Amino acid sequence: MPLKSSKRGKSRIDVEPIFRSKLAMAMALDTVAATASADVVHTVLVVSESTADADELAGLAGVRILLTEASGLNESIRHGIASLPHSTAHLIAALPADLPSLTANELDGALASAATHRQAVVADRQGTGTTLLTASSPAALRPQYGAGSLGRHVAAGAVTLELPVESGLRRDVDRSIDLEGVTGPRTLALLEQAGRLPMRGRLCVGPT
Repeated sequence: MPLKSSKRGKSRIDVEPIFRSKLAMAMALDTVAATASADVVHTVLVVSESTADADELAGLAGVRILLTEASGLNESIRHGIASLPHSTAHLIAALPADLPSLTANELDGALASAATHRQAVVADRQGTGTTLLTASSPAALRPQYGAGSLGRHVAAGAVTLELPVESGLRRDVDRSIDLEGVTGPRTLALLEQAGRLPMRGRLCVGPT
């Protein structure tokens, strides 16, 4: 799981930088916690740009941290893949850290389906981007995240897993509107405490 520094992440969410950083961290904590709680997940490897962010995540059970100097999503994933033992034979997956509504059950179901394919992919809500990307071995995991990534992953051989559009596994957060109906406990608590629950695509203004 690649993690961009919370100090520079989520730049399209229109709030002040300090609150944006807190929000990015809350979403990452929710995503990592749900992933680590999935029954079929053995280890969550978080590839982090920031030592401070890594320290916040390190206390979660089943999580291993790898610090990286890579600044891009795909580069960070590749750094994580390179750190794995060559003998790794289990299903391997890449997942962004901005899925605060993800549940362990949703991820278990998706990974069970993915295990029957050499490569598999889950689309975001818009149907053009990628959330989950899986492969049967580290060598087969070839991330091509970015705008229009679903098409690139499918063209490279990944099978699209069909999930309901409301699944937390499809609900990545790039803009304020994406936070509407968020269920992640840390993210939701932060928004409630700050009086900033999303309304009509924007975050309500309130105290921080």
